[in-house]
Amino acid sequence: MMRTVGCAALLSSMVAAEAVKPNIIFFLTDDQDQLLGGSMPPSSPGVTPIPRTQKLLGDGGAVAQNMYIHTPICCPSRSETFTGRYFHNLKVEGQCAVAYGGKDDNGNFCCMHIDEATVSNYTMAKTLSDAGYKVGMFGKYLNYFEGPPAPGFDAWLANGGGNYFSPQFFTKGITGLPDGSVTFNKTDYTTAVVGNYSNAWIKEVKDDPFVAFINPKACHDPFEPAPWYRDTWEEGWPAQAPRPPSWNMTKEQRADHHPTIANQDILSEETAQCIDETFQNRWRTLMSVDDVIADTHQLCVDLGIEERTYFIYSSDHGYQLGELNLSMDKRNVYEFDIKIHLAVRGPGIPAGTTFSQPATNVDIAPTILDLAGVQAPRVDGRSLVPFLKKTADEVTAAGWRNATYHEYYYVGIGNKCGQEHPIESPDNNFIAVRYQSNSKFGNILYAEFTTGEKGPGFIAFDTINFYELYDMDKDPWQMTNIYNSTTQEMKDALHNDVHQWLQCKGGDCL
Repeated sequence: MMRTVGCAALLSSMVAAEAVKPNIIFFLTDDQDQLLGGSMPPSSPGVTPIPRTQKLLGDGGAVAQNMYIHTPICCPSRSETFTGRYFHNLKVEGQCAVAYGGKDDNGNFCCMHIDEATVSNYTMAKTLSDAGYKVGMFGKYLNYFEGPPAPGFDAWLANGGGNYFSPQFFTKGITGLPDGSVTFNKTDYTTAVVGNYSNAWIKEVKDDPFVAFINPKACHDPFEPAPWYRDTWEEGWPAQAPRPPSWNMTKEQRADHHPTIANQDILSEETAQCIDETFQNRWRTLMSVDDVIADTHQLCVDLGIEERTYFIYSSDHGYQLGELNLSMDKRNVYEFDIKIHLAVRGPGIPAGTTFSQPATNVDIAPTILDLAGVQAPRVDGRSLVPFLKKTADEVTAAGWRNATYHEYYYVGIGNKCGQEHPIESPDNNFIAVRYQSNSKFGNILYAEFTTGEKGPGFIAFDTINFYELYDMDKDPWQMTNIYNSTTQEMKDALHNDVHQWLQCKGGDCL
């Protein structure tokens, strides 16, 4: 009899354990490159500004080998990440022609051609909240917004990036802070503020299933390290920014690229010095991110919740530091701007594993919802859980996409590091597909460009002004545009394919 009761109790305990929802902590950095050695895997063993994160998530979880960003600039990228939708499925026809600080006809902020209200009303937070999760946002949300939090968030310490020191945040539901907004002291460092308040909230909600979005400003400009890391440069770290073959090319070498690239200056000694200083300070700001990630993980260990918590780490896009003579920033179709890191640690995910299936940030929302056991509504992306947990069968793997789709609309920016020409010009609107080696086209990057300044509500890519095509096996730094030497049959096939991507929605997207 006692044995029977014991078995029943054990069964009941097992069922209860299975019913416990996992926690999810998503760390999202800003402008953190993958191709230049600023994230994971490190360019050389042990040479990284995030050593503890590399050990905890890189070595202790699963790392994507072909993770990309759909749109290589902050606000659209974050909008896509939080909603699981492609840029063209977030646009509002005839709205948001002004990239910075404009408003739609209803008075909602436009953020780099994204209608803020369209995003905030459809983030994964509402779905998670409806499923019983506590949801908190700590750090950068979208670049332009103000007022109350987006629906679904219980805790809100959010801004558009703000300052490294004396940061200002919009607030709601944060213990010790008034609802509305708050400005911290001039000695308060934004990454530390985000880390401290997110960790305090985790302590408060530890007995409930929760999702915490922890989004530090680093390593966005103006690249201001914390005082305790301001002069740090570890032995063995690079003395200068990477100098790949595409660094400081001649104008003749870039003549087959679209005008934004073709018109860039030769990098002067002063510009090169600015690039190197930028590179170093970006790494120094990331040291504080490493602290936050490691401290958050340790907190979960101390609270006894680490074994039922997923830790996810990614960036909103890559970065450039002299490649194709672009002194700094992002916004471009090339691998250094669109390739990012993704590392995930948690229950059921084998440590030290990788997966090669190509993915974008549009897949992050359905992945988080899948980990939470929640049905994903209205998304263009797909869950990566079968690849993270190594449960994908042959049918799932065979049916996965072999390319990623990219879409960008001119935002506008001045020059950087003393260069004469701006980092981008109105010809820099593009749709592109990054095909992998197992695709019918092989390992290539194909892009179509059009000219305009008003964004997706006005630009339909029905007039193409420039084409680029790169053999990524022979030309990994996209130095030689081979479009003009390609057969007409292949040109037509690539054109038709990228325009199918431009029209896809929901289940129609690969």
